[in-house]
Amino acid sequence: MKIRRSFLAMGLVASIACLPLLGTSGAILSPMAGTVAVNGLPVTAGSAIVAGDLVSTSNAGSARMVLPGGSVIAASNTNFRMVSVNNANQIRLNSGLVKVTGLLPVAVSTRTIVPATASTSFNVYDLSGKVYVEATAGSVAVKAANSSFTVHTGEAVSFSDTQAPAAASASTGSASLAVPVAIGIAAGAAVVTGIVVHQVTKCDNCVSSPSQL
Repeated sequence: MKIRRSFLAMGLVASIACLPLLGTSGAILSPMAGTVAVNGLPVTAGSAIVAGDLVSTSNAGSARMVLPGGSVIAASNTNFRMVSVNNANQIRLNSGLVKVTGLLPVAVSTRTIVPATASTSFNVYDLSGKVYVEATAGSVAVKAANSSFTVHTGEAVSFSDTQAPAAASASTGSASLAVPVAIGIAAGAAVVTGIVVHQVTKCDNCVSSPSQL
């Protein structure tokens, strides 16, 4: 067991040491469990990821990605693309659950979750266009085209976020507003274990939707 831990530690150190070689748009991806694929092909620990690559985890898979300025843990059945926006790294989450630490924005369909500082950590869960954002340390801003809503430590919001036609969006305006919810510890644990916890979709003690979103 000690030998195995030693090898894992050495692998992580080696992966982090490689980050400067990848530049600002590169990252290192390592499976934590199950099958993890990049652009449809299974990968092993220490795989290099660059802007444009599509990462997906199986129904029993999970992965950790480290990059300059941040890290991501992807749960099972998660699909995201690594992108570069204005020469800065960003994650475009298509579906699933990610736990993010550092200055790494996460984009969903029409909104982007932007961390305030390098010590910020937060969770983003996208279930068929129903998005949940939880700030676990520091604050994040949920930014739309013409608005921004801040989620503080220990708070969470949920909102619908789909690429709908303009007319349909106008007729269902209230459905897209962010609603503060109590996601709790279960959602954070789900990111680590890769188990989708159905409690994350419950909205306990909801209050009025903030007008900013």
